[in-house]
Amino acid sequence: MSHTQPIIFNNEWSIGTTHGSILESEGSKRQEYETGLATSHLPEMIFDKTTLKIVHINNKLEIVFNAFDALKSIDMYNNIEQIPKVSMSEVWSKSRSKDRELDYVKPYDWTYTSRYKGTLCSPSDKSWHIEVTDQQLDLEKLKRQEPILFYDELTLYEDELADNGISNVTLKIRCMPSGFFVLLRFFMRVDGVLIRCFDTRYYYEAGNSYILREYIERESAISSLKPEFQSTSDINSVITQLKTNVHQLEKLFFKTSS
Repeated sequence: MSHTQPIIFNNEWSIGTTHGSILESEGSKRQEYETGLATSHLPEMIFDKTTLKIVHINNKLEIVFNAFDALKSIDMYNNIEQIPKVSMSEVWSKSRSKDRELDYVKPYDWTYTSRYKGTLCSPSDKSWHIEVTDQQLDLEKLKRQEPILFYDELTLYEDELADNGISNVTLKIRCMPSGFFVLLRFFMRVDGVLIRCFDTRYYYEAGNSYILREYIERESAISSLKPEFQSTSDINSVITQLKTNVHQLEKLFFKTSS
């Protein structure tokens, strides 16, 4: 496992990442995941030691991103009727059951759709204060050229859906003199059927008493997209064509109460 040396931003935040290998298919750690998540159905590649941690130094408030919490956010056995179907999905689901009788009769979300937004942690005497807002992210400001003080990309988990597409949760963190920006993305494509993208953005602007968090759910049937977007590998271009179903904006206040 490799660690990046945490950077201290604006004498106020500690930001650091870790990278690790793929969770083994057997062993105590795998059993820990299956027990904790109450399922034997897990993505092919889980990067269980890969993390991003952002800490407010004075208040010890944290935003943490990790694979286990992302997997906990999957509604594995509910809303089964909303899960995309492909011709081999039922056969494939059974083949992944590891011959456990209960799994044969219990369908599950084989797309591993996660609505994970990150994990907010706080000490016993302090807490994050969250307020709904209509303040939009200033995307134009984020496009300005600035020195990059820290940058990293991480994958929490990934699955190729038995060659029927892809499902993954990825992270990008960028820290500039003006602030820091995080993009947490769940992306899923079932070939010929559906594209789904859930984005969570965190933006802190130096001098503010809060972090702005934006959460967007987008989804469209592939057949509803223009032909040039139905098979493109350019994820960023196809996302702009998807239907927006959920858009939430929040302010996460971190200053100590007086």
